[in-house]
Amino acid sequence: MRSHTIDNNAWYRQIAAGWARRMITGDSPGAWAHNTETDVLFAITQLDLRPGDRVLDLGCGWGRHSLALAGYGLNVTGLDLSRDLLTLATYNARRHGAAIDWVEADVARMPLKGTFDAIAQFHGNFLTWFTTPQQALEALWNVANLLRPGGRLLFGADDWQPDLPFRAQDWDEWRGGAAIYRHTYDGDRRIAENQAVIFGPGHERQEYYRRTWWPAPSEMEMLCAQVGLAVREQFNAFAHTPYTPDQPGLVYVCEREGD
Repeated sequence: MRSHTIDNNAWYRQIAAGWARRMITGDSPGAWAHNTETDVLFAITQLDLRPGDRVLDLGCGWGRHSLALAGYGLNVTGLDLSRDLLTLATYNARRHGAAIDWVEADVARMPLKGTFDAIAQFHGNFLTWFTTPQQALEALWNVANLLRPGGRLLFGADDWQPDLPFRAQDWDEWRGGAAIYRHTYDGDRRIAENQAVIFGPGHERQEYYRRTWWPAPSEMEMLCAQVGLAVREQFNAFAHTPYTPDQPGLVYVCEREGD
């Protein structure tokens, strides 16, 4: 790629804005949420949740998992970087009469205080959101420090793969706009670069770039150990089938150690 400015947060906000526009212009969120109930039931079991427990939905988006968790009597906080998606989340919660605390924030600059009984991250593997191993470690510290001793963290992705293709491209469109996504991967440094080219009304063009570290499973498990999280379970998806490395997806259940 030619010289450009890397801004991971700006990249995500623009992608999220496209999702929000699609929903607002008639693309039903229900069409994107067919696994929500099974995801949440899996989380409740693996995180050993009880009504009244405090749960953080990390990267909550427009709130589909937060709403479902609240429906089981849990005290839910939803955190996301996208103001557009959180606006939709707030609207959806009001429609359903759900009391959820929505927080607009970057995991790398966690503003939350206090402790949670559990933290769940359902979309993407949040350790692949950062540019360097040190940034990923610091973000994981922020997350781990929000858990009570014995509290559990669920994170991962059902489409995760240990190695990315060297080069790939895909696209998306919605009423009034479209986007092209280009991806490259350096397997030696385990660095992924993403370019998003956004076309809006009148064919205005904007470009956004992201660079992220793509850790191997052994590296993710080492980070967890460094912040006092013990890996308790591994799965390929948000389902109870045990993990097999020859299948896509990697989901972790970790527990905070200590008294």
